[in-house]
Amino acid sequence: MFTKITLRNYRTHKLTTIELQPVTLLIGNNNSGKSNLLAGIQHFSDLVKRGDPEREEGDRVVSYEDFFPHQYRFAAHDDPMSIEVESNQNQVHIKYRMELYREGLNVGCRERISVDLKAESKKEIFESGYDKNSNVIALQNNLKNSSIKNQIFTIICQRFFKRFVEVFSYHFQSSFLKEKITKNKNFLPQENLVNSIPKVLGYEGENFQRLIVYIKEKTPNIFSQFIALMRRFERSFIGVRYDPHYKQLLWEFEANKNNTDDSVFAFVPDVVSDGFMKAAAIGLLVCLPFPPALILIEEIENGINPGNIQELMRWIWQATSSTQFILTSHSPSVLREFHNHLNAVYTVRLNKRTYQSDVRNLNDALDVLIGIGTLEGEIIEDKETGKRLIEIPQYKLAELWYSGVIG
Repeated sequence: MFTKITLRNYRTHKLTTIELQPVTLLIGNNNSGKSNLLAGIQHFSDLVKRGDPEREEGDRVVSYEDFFPHQYRFAAHDDPMSIEVESNQNQVHIKYRMELYREGLNVGCRERISVDLKAESKKEIFESGYDKNSNVIALQNNLKNSSIKNQIFTIICQRFFKRFVEVFSYHFQSSFLKEKITKNKNFLPQENLVNSIPKVLGYEGENFQRLIVYIKEKTPNIFSQFIALMRRFERSFIGVRYDPHYKQLLWEFEANKNNTDDSVFAFVPDVVSDGFMKAAAIGLLVCLPFPPALILIEEIENGINPGNIQELMRWIWQATSSTQFILTSHSPSVLREFHNHLNAVYTVRLNKRTYQSDVRNLNDALDVLIGIGTLEGEIIEDKETGKRLIEIPQYKLAELWYSGVIG
């Protein structure tokens, strides 16, 4: 499980640290930097993916496009852009850092990973790009070719990298989710596509309709789970069927009980509600037997009726045994679902003078308000961590939102 991510000098994030929970929520106004934070995590995950030792060395070289368009605009000339990711599981603590830096008109890359075996009191640190300037993402290849006596450290590092490259970002758009299945786009690109679904789905959901056809034909277990989830979301929903003539899925709903005509209505995607389609895309992700290690979803509430937010969040919480989520929102309906998990919520605000995102933990901020007597709430001490956790009623969160104190 990833426990902490620190982003430095990436777009509006001069220095931002968030402690990850099974589900982490970022709230704030438009243009506050929420999307930039997710983009930074995805950017460095993609760079680590390029560092796979199975790739050609040319593919593992960082370039101008990896650094200069993304660097915080007021960063000093020699300030690196970096990410630091921490993971803690089964008494194994891992801290990984990648930084890109300016080297004339070119870009250099440094990496460091430390592995701390708490149970055995053993710790190892592996580096690349520190002894000698380099523009190659080389750490994974160095580990593969090293002669480390204790191979357990190499295996742990490999598992960490394998998980960190399994980061997928989504900002689902209804026009893409409803895209027609056309002849020039094969919706069954592989016989065994299940593990590739998060990638094939696409950032905006452009391959969603094709993937539903695929799971219906090839993976009945996943399809059954998907249909069951969607019936909980919309009770009149029955299922889907593919129309080969129009090359579209037809989404079937039960007719009104007072209707004396056909008992089932079938709709092409264009006339199905945007919110239903967005929920269906999220439903597909949470039904996967091997989901990505970290799923990033922007504006999760867009198009979805506030009354259905609770059901949607229930799916997400239930999926956290095998994955983690970072969500962004500017809706009190989503925030209310975190009234018992305020330590998982971060407020994001843009300082327009420095063009820097100010990211703060909501639990810590409300602790101050309760401490000075301006807010009623419960302070509970976590038995494992000793951290003070705030609990306030859902309606109080909404009041704070609408009064402008948060959000």
